[in-house]
Amino acid sequence: MDPIIIIDFLSKEWMINMIITLSFIALYFIIAFKTNDEKLPIILKVSSLLVLLMTLANHIILIFIDSWTVTDNLPLHLCSISAIICCFIGFIKKNQILFEFLFYAGIIGGTLSLLTPQITLYKELNFFYIMFYFKHASIITIPLFMRYNMKLNLSKNSWFKAFGLINIILFIIIPINNLLSSNYLYVSTPPQVNNPLIINNLNKIMGIPTYVFYWEIIMISLLLVLYSFFRNKKTATN
Repeated sequence: MDPIIIIDFLSKEWMINMIITLSFIALYFIIAFKTNDEKLPIILKVSSLLVLLMTLANHIILIFIDSWTVTDNLPLHLCSISAIICCFIGFIKKNQILFEFLFYAGIIGGTLSLLTPQITLYKELNFFYIMFYFKHASIITIPLFMRYNMKLNLSKNSWFKAFGLINIILFIIIPINNLLSSNYLYVSTPPQVNNPLIINNLNKIMGIPTYVFYWEIIMISLLLVLYSFFRNKKTATN
């Protein structure tokens, strides 16, 4: 069985990994802020290409080592969906809905994952350790780059639209989990990490674990916090 690595919050390993990750994010933005505006789309394209190549490498390696399964490796977790959007968002025309979904889902999902990492180290290959941090740093960094460097704003009701889209995905994933006996979006069983936002209550309402309903309250609170903090306070957008 492939080992699952859980890195405790504020442990030595956690601190080292966060310092390295934040250093790379800071370097990315230093380069971005020193780049001429007309060249910013190139940075976004390169960023998307890197995420695409790393994502393909992730799946190819899993297939090569005979570890890819439909129950674990479809891109159906919120962070994986955000990573897929990152793969092509640099190559399409500006899409407000995609940007806003990536902004909320990527930043919330990526931040929570980096704060309480749970890494499956397939065949004990360090690539998957690196991939975990690369993916989650990317889904935070790319939407922030688009917000501040490429001047994309959050629309007035963007937080509510993102909440609606996340719930549409949730209700698509639930029957998929039932069909595949999988745990995408962690709506079958909670992750193993020690996270105060995770309530390990497996009682069910309408076949859905009750902790998922707690997550709904937490999610909408985080969406509102992000919107309040990152919205353009000078220009009202609709």
